[in-house]
Amino acid sequence: MLPDFDRKGIPKDLEGSYRRNPGFYRDLRGRPVRSKPLLHRDPSIAASSSAASLTRPVPPDGSGVLELVLDSAATMPVAAVDETALAVGDGTVFLVLPTGPHVVDVQGGAARSPVVAHVADGATSTLVWREEADRFTVGFGPNPVDAAPPRTFVYLYEWSILVFLVCGLPVATVNAFSFGDTASRIAIAAIAVLGLALLPFSPWRKRERARLAGLRLERERPGRSEPVHYPWDGPQIADRPALLGDRPERLPDFAPSHGALILRATAHRHLWKHGDGVSPRDTELAGTRVPVPEVLIDGSRQPATWGNWWYPLRPGKHTVEIAVDAGPDMKRERLDVEVRAGEAAVVRADAHVYAHRDGETGRVLREDGRLYLGPEEFHGEWMGDPEKRLAFWA
Repeated sequence: MLPDFDRKGIPKDLEGSYRRNPGFYRDLRGRPVRSKPLLHRDPSIAASSSAASLTRPVPPDGSGVLELVLDSAATMPVAAVDETALAVGDGTVFLVLPTGPHVVDVQGGAARSPVVAHVADGATSTLVWREEADRFTVGFGPNPVDAAPPRTFVYLYEWSILVFLVCGLPVATVNAFSFGDTASRIAIAAIAVLGLALLPFSPWRKRERARLAGLRLERERPGRSEPVHYPWDGPQIADRPALLGDRPERLPDFAPSHGALILRATAHRHLWKHGDGVSPRDTELAGTRVPVPEVLIDGSRQPATWGNWWYPLRPGKHTVEIAVDAGPDMKRERLDVEVRAGEAAVVRADAHVYAHRDGETGRVLREDGRLYLGPEEFHGEWMGDPEKRLAFWA
């Protein structure tokens, strides 16, 4: 982050901001690509369950405490434990839970991978959810993560290349038509010298980008959760599905003679509609959660949440079907994928769910959503390359 940068800054004219930046939210075909979340200048936390507390409780025998820290950038995240709503807003909330594994889910601008927290008897398990200023980059794990980008000159170098391509080459081309003129020859020579001066730094740029990616992954490691096989309290063996987390450091081992399907499912929460400026505090609307999707492989229902999942499969063709409760009815898409032994095929699912408060009745209404399903390229060796791994999972 830049010094003195207002991480929770919100455009005063929110409607105008959306209107001026349509490409930020939609692709060239008009399809939504990211959410329009409900933004607040007062996102302070409010418990939505009688079991939740804003002060640290003393757990009885056979139970422990979950401490959940929510740190958002102007949105009001909604947290849930085992699919039961816990709190809405920005702050710290505590919950007494029976010992064992529990699924903790936080939905901000989007719904992504939850974290499986293992609560020990009489102990406190802490999870930190932090949303950055772009309202897209999210860290969720046992420790806070320093998201400040490292200092580097590689971006200045890339900007210089862009200026050379956009300005230098056209100027050189124009002057080439009057090459007999001394001024034109000097201009072409100067541009050529500039281009040759930038060329030797190309290998450094590649090394620097790889170094920055590795440094970012290293910074994220303390706050990253490990892949967990399902069922959470069962044996962690290779032939069981696994929740990978948002940016996994490693992938599970392949079961013998098996391949795997990686499902990357994200739900974008569109909670803002009409009006200008920042919405008044609306805990009910902000707390509208997106239910978990239904995932069927070859007609068999699989354990699923939003986020990245690993499903061991035998080699061959398989049919993947996703169903999302996106409003008045379910949205369903299906896709055939080919799985090879010792390889992972990837399918990406993007759901867009809309909700708003009706101006006449005052009720929170859920509109027809959208669901997109398609294959995604993935190579296992990317996990060993910091830059490619970060580019893929982020």
